[in-house]
Amino acid sequence: MAEYLRRKELYSAERGDHKRRALILAGMLAAAAVAAVVVLAGLAGLSAGAMAQLSLAAVLGVAAVAAARFFRTPPEIEAWREDAEAERSTARALDRLVRAGYTVLHDRSLADSAGNIDHLVIGPSGAWVIETDAHQGPVRQNAAGVWAGKVPLRAMLGLVAWMGEEATAQLLGELPQGWELEVQPVVAFARAEVPAGLALVEGVLLLPATGVADYILSAGMVLRPIDVAMLVDVAERAFPAYEVSGPPPSWPTRSRLRGLLRR
Repeated sequence: MAEYLRRKELYSAERGDHKRRALILAGMLAAAAVAAVVVLAGLAGLSAGAMAQLSLAAVLGVAAVAAARFFRTPPEIEAWREDAEAERSTARALDRLVRAGYTVLHDRSLADSAGNIDHLVIGPSGAWVIETDAHQGPVRQNAAGVWAGKVPLRAMLGLVAWMGEEATAQLLGELPQGWELEVQPVVAFARAEVPAGLALVEGVLLLPATGVADYILSAGMVLRPIDVAMLVDVAERAFPAYEVSGPPPSWPTRSRLRGLLRR
């Protein structure tokens, strides 16, 4: 969700940079359209009233096209919006864990990383890093790797596995000596179908988003309430809320936006 908001803000900033140029271009096109109408109307022998009506229609047409192009949302931003909707759906499914003694932290920063943890769940069954995937199609595995429909998931699974390892290392670095902990990485599929409802690939759990909470609840108890409280306290300090802020004034907005969208 936070990543979508950041990219949307960057796109809005870029659009603001182009506002003056867009107005000038629209004005030039409108003037050219009116001039063409006047010439054609004169050749056709139309009255001044008809000429004025046609000129107004031309100006309105240019304005409508310019507005549609200026305010349209790029496909990249729309894709991030769909991802954010899927992430919110996963968040709602996880929030019911709170009644069972779990803490669910959403959109948390990960040290030494430009990304963020979608959801960090801590409770009696341990700690879980959960990332939402919004691709469609059945999840399948073959010699070429794991796929959601026609989309390869190898890079994503590697990233989520790394996030689990990093979260484990950062938590253990803040906890008293003697703690044993392994944060379980999970990919929650909001739209894709997971065979048999569960899969484990290179240490990463693949689950339907609607079934993640049930799986966590059924995983057994490995932490006492006092351990859960300590772990939550450490996690809230180690993984602060992900900040959504606009680019510094000195940064070239367009180049930063394009760099983010290429990731």
